[in-house]
This record gives sequence, C-alpha cells and structure tokens, in this order.
Amino acid sequence: MPRPEKVEVVERTAEAAEKASCIVLADFTGLNVEEATDLRKKLRAESVDYRVVKNTLAELSFKKLGYDELLEYLEGPTALAFGYDDPGAPVRILLDFHKRIEKPKIKAIWFEGQVFPGEEAEKITKLPSRKELYAQVVGGLNAPITGFVWVLNGLLQNLVGVLSAIQRKKDEENK
Repeated sequence: MPRPEKVEVVERTAEAAEKASCIVLADFTGLNVEEATDLRKKLRAESVDYRVVKNTLAELSFKKLGYDELLEYLEGPTALAFGYDDPGAPVRILLDFHKRIEKPKIKAIWFEGQVFPGEEAEKITKLPSRKELYAQVVGGLNAPITGFVWVLNGLLQNLVGVLSAIQRKKDEENK
C-alpha cells in the first residue's frame, strides 16, 4: 500500500509535468547549499518550478502521462525543472549556471513533446523566447500597416501640393 505522501508527490509532479511546456532533468550532484539556493532563486525569478524527486516517484509520474521517453534519463540524482511561461528559461538558467560552476549537468530536455539529450541544450537556448516571438509577430503585423500609413500620407501631401498650386494659379489670375 503506497504511503499518502508519496502518492501526493506523484500527483503533484504529474500535474506540474502536464502543465509544463518544458521539463529539464538535471544531475544536481556536487551543488553545495549556497549554490543550490542561488540556483533555486534564479529559477523562481523566471517562474520555473524546480524539484528534487525520487526517481521511482518521477517514473510513476511520467508513466502516468505517457512520457516514457524520459524514463531512461532517471538514473542517479535527478532534479526536475518545469518551465511554464518561457519554455527556454529553465534550459538557459541551468546552462548558464553549469558554465559558471560546471554543475548541475543537464541530462535531458522534454520540449513541446520531444525529448532532447542534454548535449543539445545549447541549441534550445538559441531559440527566441516567447516575448521575442511576440515582438516579431507584432512587428510583422505592424509593417504592412506602417507602409499603408506612409502611402496615405504621401497621397495627402500630393493632394495638398496640387491644391496649393491651384490656389496660387487662381491668385495669379485674379491679380
């Protein structure tokens, strides 16, 4: 009979994994308390949920959701980072942290339904963030509108120029 606290951990982990657009599995071995606290603070600032869960409980959570591709990476100490808003945030933060102190090591990344080995983390960090994508879309939508406004402005300037010329001509004829 499973203990209620373990059932709750499996449920919460499965719920977090289901909501996440990115899950990073990392080996956190060798982090001291200060480094772990710093890492958690940086992840929390980017709305990333970071948990250390026993592999057997994480396995049950992933099996429940059908994320069987992740099971092979659940060996040794494993921390899970769930990215919700910006799917690249947990990868970028963990990779930056790893570059600085060579810990933690990214084992695997589940990104939008596909699993990538940790070695491909660099590629994922080069993807634009959600904010950058929104800016590109808005810029793309704004470009035709801006062009249209410039065309209308040019037509209005031409009309004003023609009307001014007609006015001058009439003024000269009346003299």
